[in-house]
Amino acid sequence: MVFTRKKKTLVVSRKLPSDVEEEILVRVPPLSLLCFKSVCKEWNTLFNNKRFINKNFVCARPEFMLQTHSHIYSISADLNDDPTIKKIGLCLDLRRGRYRVSGICDGYFFLNGHHERGLVWNPLLSHPKRIAKDNVICGRNIGYDGSGPEKSYKIIGRCSTDSIDRVAVFELATNKWKVTHRTSSSKKLSPDLCRVSLNGNLYWTGYKYPQTGKYFIEMLDFSKEIMKIFCILPCEGKSAGSHIRALSIYKGDRFSVLQQSRRTGETKIWVTEKKIGNGDDGGDVVWIKFMTVSRPDFPMLVRHISTSYFVDNNIYGKILVLCCRSKKPIKAWVYIVRGDLCKKIKIDEVVCDFQSSVYIPSLINIS
Repeated sequence: MVFTRKKKTLVVSRKLPSDVEEEILVRVPPLSLLCFKSVCKEWNTLFNNKRFINKNFVCARPEFMLQTHSHIYSISADLNDDPTIKKIGLCLDLRRGRYRVSGICDGYFFLNGHHERGLVWNPLLSHPKRIAKDNVICGRNIGYDGSGPEKSYKIIGRCSTDSIDRVAVFELATNKWKVTHRTSSSKKLSPDLCRVSLNGNLYWTGYKYPQTGKYFIEMLDFSKEIMKIFCILPCEGKSAGSHIRALSIYKGDRFSVLQQSRRTGETKIWVTEKKIGNGDDGGDVVWIKFMTVSRPDFPMLVRHISTSYFVDNNIYGKILVLCCRSKKPIKAWVYIVRGDLCKKIKIDEVVCDFQSSVYIPSLINIS
């Protein structure tokens, strides 16, 4: 609103109602919010408010984390009429230590060091938190116990003593390891494809054959610190190697599962009908078909840690966003599939083996 009187101009600012302003800001990407903190004291206070931070995390868009032998990148996709991607190098130098991202939860990366202490790191916030080192304990995954009023973040690993592997738990609040009486499972946590975190727990796909011939989702329950089967998958296939399967999170509170036939390349994606609540046992999970991709310009996937994906449903329709690598030469690609569109975008500078995962950037502070 502008009033003009002779040669003097008076500008009167019109402030939005605080609730409307918050609803706009809560949808701004977390990285941009960090830049806006210095705009005014009110915004700085708001961006540090736990309730606002949690709402912003729910609204944030998924991105890909890519880790090479020396760098970690964040890849975001603009899913407009002509989709594009943006690559940002995350500021953590891996060249001096052999670190690998072993888990992601609430925007935090757990990096396991071969000869160094592990790190818990949020790329948008402060310096990495170093994990207490124990020569007989190996940390594996990060999550939280959500059974109480406040989240209790922890790392679950194993302790090897006297030829017995036991479950070890690191509490971030106390910065200490504890070794439980339970023995660690000898089963591997699907190291090669799409482990996901939901409600603080870790989930991955499994196949129990020939006992039942069923595909299922296994979970690592961070509240009880045990592994168990969560629910049955809608996937097909007479043998475990006939298809590639990958798990992802849909809408922030549901599962999505992708299955591609090794013979035909046909790719099917299902999503859970209802959200997965904290404490659900998976007994009443219902799957619905989300989309089918059957086209010659869509890649044949390899069972490799470089493969990850997510799906969305916006004004342009149902969208599949996939990150994967080509075999020879090794290159990193993002495929965006929507209706008749299948756009292939190369990720520049990534020309070596890499690990990829879907994550959601956040301003959550767990220290």
